[in-house]
Parts: sequence; structure tokens; C-alpha cells
Amino acid sequence: MAFQGSLAELHLPDIIQLVSVSGKTGVFHLSDGAHRGDIWLHEGRIVHAETEDLSGEDAVYALAIWRAGEFLFEAATAAPRQTIQKSNTLLLMEAARRLDEWRVLAKKIPSVELVPEFVILDNREGQINLNTMEWLLLSKIDGERSVRQIAAAAGIGVFDAAKLLYGLVATNLIRLKEKGMAPVTERSAARPAPTATAPAAPRAAAPPAALPAAPPAAPPAAPPPWR
Repeated sequence: MAFQGSLAELHLPDIIQLVSVSGKTGVFHLSDGAHRGDIWLHEGRIVHAETEDLSGEDAVYALAIWRAGEFLFEAATAAPRQTIQKSNTLLLMEAARRLDEWRVLAKKIPSVELVPEFVILDNREGQINLNTMEWLLLSKIDGERSVRQIAAAAGIGVFDAAKLLYGLVATNLIRLKEKGMAPVTERSAARPAPTATAPAAPRAAAPPAALPAAPPAAPPAAPPPWR
């Protein structure tokens, strides 16, 4: 019966450990959408691995961080060549370490199929210091390439590229978008222009209160009677 299953349920280092203790010879076929990878064992020991542009130990480490996909073990299949000399223990320890680190990286880089793009801020302040590898990755960002494609263009592994991009995302130099989405221009909110306020019209003076009417004049006094 074939040994197969989902990488979302069983991580690759655990799967390889299960097969290697039995001393089997064969190959693990791994698939995640259009991506493929293979890991060969000889009498339980990992001797060769391939995935896209990587081979040997780098291929093992790249495949170890896959968080989705399917695996199938095909027994009694000999490796085409031997590219790995390191023991299974050391290989799987490093693979497990990278898997743990990938869980942290995934908080800002949840998928290597996302596309990095530059963040443009009008009010960015301070000096930006980048190392040679960070500049190299920045030079490969075109708003179209995914994290995986940028790693290939830069000639480094996906894991190493993700570690560098993690820092660039954390410092808000780049952000990630779904492939095919239009670029988003982020600018600092402009302050609203002050609105000119017309001077208030002078308040009209209130008309003076009407003066009270003068009392009527008293009638002239009657002349005294003649005696």
C-alpha cells in the first residue's frame, strides 16, 4: 500500500523520519499546485533531493517549509545521483528549525506566491540602511514577481528570501499583494487646507430706544381776582 497524504496534516520532517527508521529505499514525490519536488532515500538515508532550481540540502530545506500540498512515497526507486552527505539527524534538525522559523515569518509573509510592491510615503523620515542582499532583492521587485520568483531571480532560496523580505515588510518599505491585483499607492494623509473665513459683517447698531414723551405743560395760573 502506498504511503501518501497531505502536508497540511503531516510536516515533511516527520514524514521522512517515519520512513527512514524503516530503512526503506525510494522517493518522496511532493506537489503543491504547479510546484514539484522529490526526495530520494537509500536504505532510510536521504541521498538526493530536487525542487525547481534547487538540489541537494537546499532542496530538502526548501521542501521542508511547505505548509500545503500532497506527498507520495514510491518504494524501490533508486536516486539518479547522490548530492547529500549529511546525516538524516542533522538534515532533519535543520529542517525542523527552519519550519519553526517559517511559522514566525508567515505572520508577515503568509505565502510565497504573494507579490511584493513598494510602499510610497510622502512623510517618510530617517535614513534607510540596507545590506547588499536586501538591495539585491529590492532590485528584483517589479510588482509582478512573487516572493518565490524573486528568490529565483536573485539566485537564493525561498526561505532566505522570505527572511530578508520579512524585515522589509516590518519596516514598511514593501507590502505584499495577491498576484494580479493593481498596485496601491499609499500616501500620507494630506492636511486639509485651511478654509478662508470671511470676516463677520459688523452688527448693525440697534436703534436708540425711544425717549419717554414729555408730560403735557401745566395750564397758566389764573390772574388773581381784583378787589
